Amino acid sequence: MVFTVSGATATAAEPIGLAAAGFKERQHLQEWVIAHPQVLGPDVKIVAFEFGRWAARSGALERDRLDVLALDSAGQLIVVELKRDKAPDTAEMQALKYAALVSRFTRDHLVKVHAAYLTRRRGEMVDPETAEAELEEWLEEGAEIIEESLRLPRLVLMATGFPKTVTATVVFLHQQLGLDVRLLAFHAYRTTNEVLLTVSQHYPPPGVEEFVLSPEVNEARQQRTEKQTRQREVTAVARLIEAGALAPGTTLEFRAPSAELQTIIEPWLGEQPSRRTATWQDDSAAPLQWAFDGSTYTPTGLARIILEEAAGKTSPVQGPLYWITAEGHTFVDLARELPAGVEVPIEEHLDKLSSTLKPVYEALDSAFHELGPDVTRRSRAGCLKYFAQRKLCDLLIHSDHLSVYVHGLDFGQVNSGLVVGGTNRYIHAQVRTSDEIGKLIDLLRPVYEKQAT
Repeated sequence: MVFTVSGATATAAEPIGLAAAGFKERQHLQEWVIAHPQVLGPDVKIVAFEFGRWAARSGALERDRLDVLALDSAGQLIVVELKRDKAPDTAEMQALKYAALVSRFTRDHLVKVHAAYLTRRRGEMVDPETAEAELEEWLEEGAEIIEESLRLPRLVLMATGFPKTVTATVVFLHQQLGLDVRLLAFHAYRTTNEVLLTVSQHYPPPGVEEFVLSPEVNEARQQRTEKQTRQREVTAVARLIEAGALAPGTTLEFRAPSAELQTIIEPWLGEQPSRRTATWQDDSAAPLQWAFDGSTYTPTGLARIILEEAAGKTSPVQGPLYWITAEGHTFVDLARELPAGVEVPIEEHLDKLSSTLKPVYEALDSAFHELGPDVTRRSRAGCLKYFAQRKLCDLLIHSDHLSVYVHGLDFGQVNSGLVVGGTNRYIHAQVRTSDEIGKLIDLLRPVYEKQAT
């Protein structure tokens, strides 16, 4: 019940139906949801409404109209089905059909749909680039719009009530199949001066969702979360490598996103200072080398080890948020700020050359290209990169030497005075004089020849 209160007097408001009050599904209920998306859950953004241009395999267009399509801050779509009165017996099947259609969306398709929505709402043309930027800005730190999050939308059904058949089906879909399905009930009330609308969660019962799921479904949900985390990590790491945003050998520090968690793990990190640092290597499979044990890891894999050892934390984590550059940027920050594959003027690197080192670099650059006609050089933010069929090496310019990271060589099996470090995937060599170039090319030539075969 709903009451209006004045001092010691409480007056019950009169329950009414939306139809009796003159309200319509699309003109009113739909607009209320669009204006207040928080009724669908926290951190929800409207992507489109009344969308009905579904492309069938034959090329024909399906004409069913989805009431509201939304996106949460984690990058997951939300399919919303609205009913002005009590939901019909087929409401959940209708929502499932829309979810199946939405699951075909690609990122580009979603961006175009949102651009059309913004154009319609604002009364002026909004291009896909602007729409994409607004969607990206909406996401929480570390989240991305990826295929995995688009493939399994959340479902929200809103009505004044739900038949037992609908509720039973939703309970089955949720508890046994692990689908995120919610029933929201709204009710209208008339007071002396106005009409009030309340919205409450009918299913699952608020606060006990985790207790109504079977262990198998909880495990499946955790696996999906972990899979999405891995895909986001791969995307961030791939962008950093392709753009050369981090120079090989860059030192990174482990730092928890929250001050509270950092306080908990700080004593464990402080016992061995090497536990808190890792160095970057351009290896998409394992881009971090932990200073503590010298082994290579993914950002998430190493973050999990540290959190489990230091704090007993075993829940899924987004590793790219935990590794910080000297400037205070996470991998996610760098990946967002630097488009993949961006070229920078080569002068940004060559201007660092001293008069003594300049002829050494020029001779080394020529020697790289003399390995074969397919050798190319790319100037990226972090370093210069040399490629043949695949990447050969990275070159960084320092004040008194050139650092060359040769990929495809095992540090433990290379015996050369030029080599100062590495892993089983690459070596780190330093060149200071022109006389040392021949020795470096002798190391690099087998890598080039192996790529050519």
